[in-house]
Amino acid sequence: MRPCLVWWFTMELWTGFTLGLLGSFHCIGMCGPIALSIPVENRSVGAMLFRGLLYNSGRIFTYAFLGFGLGILGMGATVAGYQNILSIVLGALIIIFAFFPHLKLPGKLNILYTRFSRMISSSITTLFKDRSTSSSFLIGLLNGLLPCGFVVTALAVALVTDTALHSSIYMALFGLGTLPVMLLMNMAPGFVTPKWRSKLRPFSAYFAIIIGLMLIWRGFMLADGMMGH
Repeated sequence: MRPCLVWWFTMELWTGFTLGLLGSFHCIGMCGPIALSIPVENRSVGAMLFRGLLYNSGRIFTYAFLGFGLGILGMGATVAGYQNILSIVLGALIIIFAFFPHLKLPGKLNILYTRFSRMISSSITTLFKDRSTSSSFLIGLLNGLLPCGFVVTALAVALVTDTALHSSIYMALFGLGTLPVMLLMNMAPGFVTPKWRSKLRPFSAYFAIIIGLMLIWRGFMLADGMMGH
């Protein structure tokens, strides 16, 4: 494995978890209500912890599965010789959306995005009526498919990792990074106040920008390596 790729794999071990941890404070607004609504037969600490772990395990499984799929696409880009371009483009897009988070997708893409979000949300609402243990895991699986800026950022990095396995590991680490905050959200809803959220939110955007810059740097390093050969 080339030195650049060795460094990249080492980097993914901490950036995935850190992006998930910082992004979870930003995403409480969207995922928080879902976590709080997980059906629990009784409100004992053990029951809430168990359902919370099931729900979050579902999310992490979905993230890892998506990462594996995108990793296969990324390997195809490597074979075709476009990994450097892909890395630079994705890095630039991450930075743009970090500075302008309210940008919308163009035309039909935005319509598809909205329809997909509504379909997933509708399925989750149906599962809320099911009091079975498995429903918590299934809600997590579906929640992992809901479009989110930080999930998309993590998937962009997963797309340009070295192998599909590495991509899956990266997304699993991202999911694990979200676990502490989301699990606490389920156990103690008031532990993160709106004031704290507003203070912590900029750090997640700053870290996304750093990741974008690292992707661009990696793209140029790969390009130099190709020219060297």
